[in-house]
Amino acid sequence: MTWFLAALALTTSLLFLRERLRRLSLRHDLEQLRAKREAMRSVLEHLDEGVFLLGRDLSVYYANPAALHLVAADASAMSSRPNLARVLRNRQILAFAAAIGSGETVRQVVTTPAADGSPMELEVTLAPAGHNRRLMVLRDLRDSARVERKRRDFVANASHELKTPIAALVGLLDLLDVVPAEKHPDLLERARRNANALASMADDLLGLTRAEDPDWRPSPTLTAVGPLIDQILGPILDAAAAKGLQTKVEISLRDPELLVDPVCFETVLRNLAQNAVNYTSAGDVEVRMRDVDESCVALEVSDSGPGIDPKILPRIFERFFRGDPSHSRATGGTGLGLSIVRNLVNRMGGRISVHSNPGRGSEFKVELPRNPARPLGGS
Repeated sequence: MTWFLAALALTTSLLFLRERLRRLSLRHDLEQLRAKREAMRSVLEHLDEGVFLLGRDLSVYYANPAALHLVAADASAMSSRPNLARVLRNRQILAFAAAIGSGETVRQVVTTPAADGSPMELEVTLAPAGHNRRLMVLRDLRDSARVERKRRDFVANASHELKTPIAALVGLLDLLDVVPAEKHPDLLERARRNANALASMADDLLGLTRAEDPDWRPSPTLTAVGPLIDQILGPILDAAAAKGLQTKVEISLRDPELLVDPVCFETVLRNLAQNAVNYTSAGDVEVRMRDVDESCVALEVSDSGPGIDPKILPRIFERFFRGDPSHSRATGGTGLGLSIVRNLVNRMGGRISVHSNPGRGSEFKVELPRNPARPLGGS
């Protein structure tokens, strides 16, 4: 009998232990599921796309903030698992959601009013999400439309800008067969200028492409700024002297070495200094580099040219924008220089500003961080 009771006690203990281990395993699995659910919820809460989790009868089990924003719904509407018809008013989306079977993945674009009343295109995707559940994903297409519009405008502007020197070049070369030989040198010189304009346009387009490429990053190296500035400004200051302009270069940095991408810095300074010389017919051009504080330096380029009309000042960093098209073309400008400068400055973690008084000149100010890993705020 003693042996039987001991065996029974042991068996009971083993069963109890197994049940306890099973419960611990279930608790662990449950905690993991809860952690995954919270991680998924966190991801959905931060998505730009709107996400609804729908039941078979179109009851709304979940909607992330983006979804409520896109359909202009109040979060309080989600307190009692409402029907989708109570959350959004667009009949086209409701009909689309009701007509699609739970096992299909389909997509449709619908137009609906935005929160401000303007028309908004939404891409609506329905997909299965488990037993009797479906996901409805809403994506605002306005940003994509803006990007596509900018792309079309860029292609159109680039084509127009390239067409002008190409047409002039072809016309000048055609004239060589019909004009007297003594006029050939003049025609060839004009053809050369148009060919140079084409080359400059190609260089600037390549520079802009690199500056706007999201995968490209500057390569900062510790650079002695003074010698680099002298090297960049040499030909530009010679051109200024040939025009009778007074020039001044002043470098007053506490530490003469700066962690900066030399090619980016050269492009920024060359564009700003060349513009200052090109647009100044009399007076002076100044280039200064100084400390702003311990973490920031400033590159300033000023001139005594005609200045910039306040009406066009907000547009000067746009691609292909020219305040004075005839002057820009006469000096070989492509209308891309300042756009390239702004993009490169942003990529270097800096910011650019301009101050101008019509008739009294302009000053461009570029602020760069001493540590590129800590970009400056604003742009």
